[in-house]
Amino acid sequence: MMHGGPDYGFYEPPHGAGAGGSRQGGRTRLFLGAVVIAFVVTLAVIIGQRLSDQAVAVLAGAVCGVGASIPTSLLIAWVTRRRHEARPVQPQQSTYPPVVVIQSPPHAGQPALPQGGYMPPYVQPTPPTPREFTIVGEEEEPASRGHW
Repeated sequence: MMHGGPDYGFYEPPHGAGAGGSRQGGRTRLFLGAVVIAFVVTLAVIIGQRLSDQAVAVLAGAVCGVGASIPTSLLIAWVTRRRHEARPVQPQQSTYPPVVVIQSPPHAGQPALPQGGYMPPYVQPTPPTPREFTIVGEEEEPASRGHW
C-alpha cells in the first residue's frame, strides 16, 4: 500500500480482509470442534462398552483425580505468583560471612601440628588384625586350622 510518508516497516492489512474471512473461519472452527467432540464421545462409548466394570471405575477415578488436581494446581500457581510479585527486589549483598576455622586438640596417638602450620607427612596405617568368622550350624574346628 502506497502512502505519502516514509516507510517505517509497519504492516497494514489490505482493506476488506477481515470482514468476510472471519465469519467463514468461525464456521469452520465450530464445525471442526463439533466433529472432534462427536469423535471423542463415540470413542468413549465404544471403549466403555468393551471394558469391565472395574476398569471403567479405575478410569473414572483417574479422570476425577486429574480434574480435582487442576484447580488446586492453579491456586498454588496464583498464590506463588502473587508472593513473587509482592516481594520487593533487594540488591545482592557483596559481603561474605566470616570464615572461622577451629582446630581441635590432637588425640592421644596423633601429633599436634608444628608451629609452622604444615601437616606432617602421611604415615601408613597399620594393617587391621584378621577377623574370625563363626559359621552357625557347623561343628567347631580346632584352633590350629587358622583364620578365614
